[in-house]
Amino acid sequence: PTKLSTCAKCQVASYCSRDCQIADWKKGQGGGHKYTCQAYKRIGLKMILNSPTDQQNARDEIFTRVRFYICSYAVHKYQTLGKGFIFVQSDSTLAELSLPIPKDSYGKMFRTQRFVLIHYLTLGEYDSELCRDDFELACVRDSLKGAVEGSDTNVNDDDVRKGYDERKEVVMLMRYRCGHLAVGVAPLAPDYNVCKSLGRDYFGSGENGSGALQLNLDDL
Repeated sequence: PTKLSTCAKCQVASYCSRDCQIADWKKGQGGGHKYTCQAYKRIGLKMILNSPTDQQNARDEIFTRVRFYICSYAVHKYQTLGKGFIFVQSDSTLAELSLPIPKDSYGKMFRTQRFVLIHYLTLGEYDSELCRDDFELACVRDSLKGAVEGSDTNVNDDDVRKGYDERKEVVMLMRYRCGHLAVGVAPLAPDYNVCKSLGRDYFGSGENGSGALQLNLDDL
């Protein structure tokens, strides 16, 4: 059998010849392997994000891909429910979602489509519907409350003490199949007025905008 060589940068992609590697580097959406090399380097053959920095970068990249929808959805729901947060869930791992294309580290297509399921919840709904039966989610309540409403637990941190600004920011609670759980605050993009208009156009009013939002990453 032909001995395969691996990409020197990511140590993941494998090739039968240098010509094959050069061709793959240049072709395809966004420039072939040139477009995906860094993402595969980050997760390795084990498909795991080990460092907190890599995990943070992966979360930021996923948010960048879906922020147009998440932010307009959050602003739209705020109009009727008041202050709350976006709850992001997925049947995929954080590492799987972080990849620009739906292929694992061995070049195989994922068996199921990668998606994120998004709900908008108030802290009251979080307490009554999630925390009661889910110990993991209950463990991040203080962090979530600090981000949404403000908290006196850290008087030196103005952002925590005051809570988020709904005209400039969105609070997110993220949980993925691998067990990764995180609370974060991200800037609204586009700005509040644009999000408000888009939310009205996309999600309507009343019952039309009451359900969860599912975003298929490979269709975006």
